[in-house]
Amino acid sequence: MAGSAYFDSLCRDALRYGRTQGEDGIGTMQEKRLHAVIKHYLCSDPNCHEVGLEGSRYIADVRMGNAIFEVQTGSFAPMREKIAYCLSHTDAVVTVVHPISVIKWVSWVDPETATVSPRRKAPKERIEDLLCELYCLRELLGNPRLRFRLLLLETQDFRVLSKQKNRKRGAERYERMPLSLIDEIEFSSREDFRRFIPNELPTHFTVKQFSALTGIRGVDAYSAVRVLTSLGLFDTGEKIGRSMGFVRRDL
Repeated sequence: MAGSAYFDSLCRDALRYGRTQGEDGIGTMQEKRLHAVIKHYLCSDPNCHEVGLEGSRYIADVRMGNAIFEVQTGSFAPMREKIAYCLSHTDAVVTVVHPISVIKWVSWVDPETATVSPRRKAPKERIEDLLCELYCLRELLGNPRLRFRLLLLETQDFRVLSKQKNRKRGAERYERMPLSLIDEIEFSSREDFRRFIPNELPTHFTVKQFSALTGIRGVDAYSAVRVLTSLGLFDTGEKIGRSMGFVRRDL
């Protein structure tokens, strides 16, 4: 797809020159490469970047007319109040753009020798991770002006080795570099989230059953079910044995 070629060119610029096309350095000195590449992919005009929201301390990552894009490479929790403000104090369509590393490499950096190890394949992230992140935004999910856009990427992590005996334990991620864009998925209505509901899921089910069918484990499975409930795709139902029950709301 055409967007993929442009995104990949931004990745190459970030690797080769340490910056993206059109970047002038203002306000980007502490900005990680992944965040910067995505921002320029969304809009190549730097005048649309870091736009203050009237009457507040908040700054939109990208604003183009009546569209606000927020790039969130980590947890969604820190952005909850900002998203709530955008929805309640503007009439803009707010899109949260979130990268998912479906192909991930890792290299280890030794801070004492400045050497970088050859890259190795690392466990990939899953699209289902979005549901867990949305738990902190579940009260906002019914708003038709709130949308989500996943960028499925190939990335490479650079992690700084720690001083522990097992130097990889306690290592810190220094940078996540985007390498290429593989695909995009948009969620603009609640019906788009039905992709996370397995066909085999019974009409009346427990979180444990949902977990077994989706591979989402532990508290993340509970969070995912609660998110889909907030979206109106599930209802709470009668208990199944000692477990809380939920009911699918299929069309």
